[in-house]
Formats: sequence, structure tokens, C-alpha cells
Amino acid sequence: MNDCVIDLEELVCPMCATKIEKALAKLDGVSDVKVMYNSSKAKLKIDLNIVTEKKLVEVINNVGYEVIKVRIKYDE
Repeated sequence: MNDCVIDLEELVCPMCATKIEKALAKLDGVSDVKVMYNSSKAKLKIDLNIVTEKKLVEVINNVGYEVIKVRIKYDE
């Protein structure tokens, strides 16, 4: 599993974070999802054999939020 941090557009309330968190958690290959509304970041673990960066962005966009940047820590 690779660590992933997603910078999001400014989130204005905890419910925004909860919506994104629930949508990401439903994806196969995603675990340990935590979305912090005060910093507008999502931290999660992903299996790159199952889920792509493009799919993560698509899911967040589909619940109505914009992704600024995706950072994935690749295993050595």
C-alpha cells in the first residue's frame, strides 16, 4: 500500500470532508481514509495495482469537489 495525500479545494465544513471520506472509502484498493476539512487534505493508503490516481480524482469530482494536487509516496 502506498501513502497518498490529496490537496483539495477549500472545504468549509466537516460534512464536506465526510462526503469525500465516504466516497473514497468505498473504492477497492483504498484504506485508512482521513479527510481533514481544516487543512483541506485527504490522507489515505492506496494499492496502485487496484486503483489509479485518475480514479481518485474522478470520485472526488463526482461528489462535487475539486482536487488541487495528488501526491503518492512510491515504495522503494
